[in-house]
Amino acid sequence: MENISVNVTSLFFFFIFFSLKIEQVISLSSDGEALLSLATSSPSLLSSWNPSTSTPCSWKGITCSPQSRVISLSIPDTFLNLTSLPPQLSSLTMLQLLNLSSTNLSGSIPPSFGQLSHLQLLDLSSNSLTGSIPKELGSLSSLQFLFLNSNRLTGTIPQQLSNLTSLEVLCLQDNLFNGSIPSQLGSLKSLQQFRIGGNPFLTGELPSQLGLLTNLTTFGAAATSLSGSIPSTFGNLINLQTLALYDTEISGSIPSELGLCSELRNLYLHMNNLTGFIPHELGKLQKLTSLLLWGNSLSGKIPSEISNCSSLVIFDVSSNDLSGEIPGDFGKLVVLEQLHLSDNSLSGEIPWQLSNCTSLATAQLDKNQLSGTIPYQIGKLKVLQSFFLWGNLVSGTIPSSFGNCTELYALDLSRNKLTGSIPEEIFSLQKLSKLLLLGNSLTGKLPASVANCQSLVRLRVGENQLSGEIPKEIGKLQNLVFLDLYMNHFSGRLPKLTLLDLSYNSLSGSIPSEIGHVTSLTISLDLSSNSFTGEIPDSMSALTQLQSLDLSRNMLHGGIKVLGSLTSLTYLNISYNNFSGPIPVTPFFKTITSGSYLQNRNLCQSIDGTTCSSSLIQKNGLKSAKTVAMITIILASVTIIVIASWILVTRSNHRYNVEKALRISGSASGAEDFSYPWTFIPFQKLNFSIDNILDCLKDENVIGKGCSGVVYKAEMPHGEVIAVKKLWKTNKGDEMVDSFAAEIQILGYIRHRNIVRLIALQSDRSN
Repeated sequence: MENISVNVTSLFFFFIFFSLKIEQVISLSSDGEALLSLATSSPSLLSSWNPSTSTPCSWKGITCSPQSRVISLSIPDTFLNLTSLPPQLSSLTMLQLLNLSSTNLSGSIPPSFGQLSHLQLLDLSSNSLTGSIPKELGSLSSLQFLFLNSNRLTGTIPQQLSNLTSLEVLCLQDNLFNGSIPSQLGSLKSLQQFRIGGNPFLTGELPSQLGLLTNLTTFGAAATSLSGSIPSTFGNLINLQTLALYDTEISGSIPSELGLCSELRNLYLHMNNLTGFIPHELGKLQKLTSLLLWGNSLSGKIPSEISNCSSLVIFDVSSNDLSGEIPGDFGKLVVLEQLHLSDNSLSGEIPWQLSNCTSLATAQLDKNQLSGTIPYQIGKLKVLQSFFLWGNLVSGTIPSSFGNCTELYALDLSRNKLTGSIPEEIFSLQKLSKLLLLGNSLTGKLPASVANCQSLVRLRVGENQLSGEIPKEIGKLQNLVFLDLYMNHFSGRLPKLTLLDLSYNSLSGSIPSEIGHVTSLTISLDLSSNSFTGEIPDSMSALTQLQSLDLSRNMLHGGIKVLGSLTSLTYLNISYNNFSGPIPVTPFFKTITSGSYLQNRNLCQSIDGTTCSSSLIQKNGLKSAKTVAMITIILASVTIIVIASWILVTRSNHRYNVEKALRISGSASGAEDFSYPWTFIPFQKLNFSIDNILDCLKDENVIGKGCSGVVYKAEMPHGEVIAVKKLWKTNKGDEMVDSFAAEIQILGYIRHRNIVRLIALQSDRSN
């Protein structure tokens, strides 16, 4: 019995020991427990992390040391959906790599991360982190890579980051930092990449101490509010490959010392306030591929030394105040693909040597004062895709050698002094989609070979001296969207067409009934200022998708009942004809004014759309003295009301302008003055006001910028989201403004699947 008792006791203790042994085997390490704090809101992560194992070393995204300590946690693009970073991660004391980029994190960065003394890489980019950068991160002496970009971090950049002497990559771009760049960062001698762009509230000057970062290959501070000049010490950055300082408030001149940055490939200094000359020292940069200086106030000549940049692919100095001639030495740039010189004051002839730039795909020379002729050698540019020369003083004929540029898809020679005929060789270009020759003195016929350009989308030859019949072959151009033939000397009968503007010609006869069969005519039909006779063909009732119709200033007669079938109309002008009978009573006709049918004295209002109503006043012509007297009384009353209203409005506007000015003066420096009276032209019914739009023109709403203007995202009071494009100011003459206004009027009434819908235009004397 005693022996049995002893055995039972031994068995009991063995069972306890065995149970403890099992518990020890399945217990998760402390590193594993810390990691599980990340998985609380991520079912996908929990499914791949097994908490029943003793260590997390086999888990997805985890790497361990031989001692089973976690040294790497890398789970980018995992949906964690955490409202804060777990402070438990700070207990991973052997961690060398932490990558939580694009994991839907929010909250702030824990200061305790400064305890991860072995950390070499920290990547928290592309999340929604807020708050400031903890100064404790400056204790990470082993850190080589720090990615905090693309978050919502605020506050200043802590100068303690200058203690990260091993740091090679510092990415802080696309956040909301304020303050300035700490000069102490100049002590980061190992730094190779420093990106801080996309922080619109970052101010101050560029510290000259950044010139001490001699290992730096990339420095980006674009889209910030940095000011001051570019430090001359940047010439010490002998390993610099990319310098991106565009879209800032930086001013002053371009330091000639940049010519010492012999490794420089990309120099982006566009959209700043730079002045002075382009340094000829930049010609020393043999490896330079992209030189973007557009949108500044640079003056002087284009240095011929730039032609020594034998690797140059893109050269853009448009929208400056440059003068002088285009250097003929540019012909040495055999790998140049894009040449942008538009919107300057360049003069002289186009150098024929540019034809030696055999890689040239884009040449934009528009809006200058270039003269002479277009060199016939242009035909040697076999890969040329777009050639813009509009708005110059170029004369002579259009070279037939353009027909050798088989890759050409856009050719704009408008607003010059070109003469002669349009070479038929141009219409052999199978890829040509835009041919703009407006405002020259071209003569001759429009050749039937135009039908060979099956890619044509825009054919605009208005304001020339072309004559003869309009070739019927134009009807074969299935992709044509814009056709401008106005203000020429075309004659004969109107052929079948798709979308067209034939205003200001000498076309005669009746409008062909076939036009009603062209149901693809959806944008604009303008036959104004011709000599058309007869009635509007009944077949036009089939044009139910037509947006804009102008038949004004012809000799048409008969009724206009057929126009009531055009249910998509947003614009109509039939003034100065001899139309008669009742005006349709469709919803569209109820919205337009008598200005749409002036000088058609026999038109009358109607209740049913079929008969004239004697109780309603005719639209044109007043036939009774009683009516004249009544109108006189009404006009006198209106005049009194207008004068009284003007006094009240003047006082109100004065108060409004004062308040507006106060609001503007209280905004950030450099804000636009929107206090002038606005002209507002809507192209459809709108339920928002000018003020609603102006309130959205803020830096935080910018979604894009370009050479012509800046685009804002604007949310209206009733929830509509629209895009507002604000054009840069121009010092060009009234002729260009009038041309722009005419184009806007056309676009406003166009509804087409390939054209963004324009809903309104607003302007004042300064915007």
